[in-house]
Amino acid sequence: MSFFEKLQQAQQDNNSMLCVGLDPQREKIPTHLRDKKDFLYEFCREIIATTKDIACVYKPNLAFFEAYGADGIRQLENIMAEMPENIPVILDAKRGDIGNSSRMYARFLFDHLGADAATVSPYLGRDSLEPFLEFSGKCIFVLCVTSNPGAADLQFGAGQTPALYERVIVMSRRLREQGEVGLVTGATHIDQLRAIRAAFPDGPLLVPGLGTQGGEVKAAVAVATANGTLRAVFNVSRDIIYAGNGEDFAQQARKKALEYRTAINEALNG
Repeated sequence: MSFFEKLQQAQQDNNSMLCVGLDPQREKIPTHLRDKKDFLYEFCREIIATTKDIACVYKPNLAFFEAYGADGIRQLENIMAEMPENIPVILDAKRGDIGNSSRMYARFLFDHLGADAATVSPYLGRDSLEPFLEFSGKCIFVLCVTSNPGAADLQFGAGQTPALYERVIVMSRRLREQGEVGLVTGATHIDQLRAIRAAFPDGPLLVPGLGTQGGEVKAAVAVATANGTLRAVFNVSRDIIYAGNGEDFAQQARKKALEYRTAINEALNG
């Protein structure tokens, strides 16, 4: 089953377009977990257990595991083993390098960790992304417009004609001839999201930036699905996983995830 087939099935099963991001920080997780040897694993395992009927995809951010060296990667391996078989996983890795290096990155993300998809950086150009598409059934989400304020510095800065993000769209459309390709476009930059959807009408979008970063659900959903396509997922990380800081943190995360799923579905149907 390809990434998009698996995603579509999960969306139908859970009536959801919600992506739950897993960005665990020791200083932010509940105090009763901080001194546990496998605190990253324990925290994420409980979040997954209480949201697996709500989310349509999970997105662990590799940086939050790499920060703890080999032990962090070991815990991520264990988290990946806990993922429900019916829900796809996007590893937020933002990798991209010359061909041989990208191929090694892809082997780690897809073969070793078992991710269904990964975020990738387009800065080195098409040949830096093609190795990721050699892995059958896997998907890449190309950074197009990111959700941070500094996105304007390069991605759609004044004076660029065409803007960098517009050139990324063109390249990504061509790459779709070789495999499964989507775009990352932040909910915090709604004008660019609108332009991306118009230029990438049936292309899959990963939309971060809701919640803590300030993206607005109703506007993001309306724009990302403007032409009737449901090929979009909306990521929420901190606002869900840190919804509670007591021993009931996972239940609080479930409650917040339900709120976001409802808000997304209401925006979709309204």
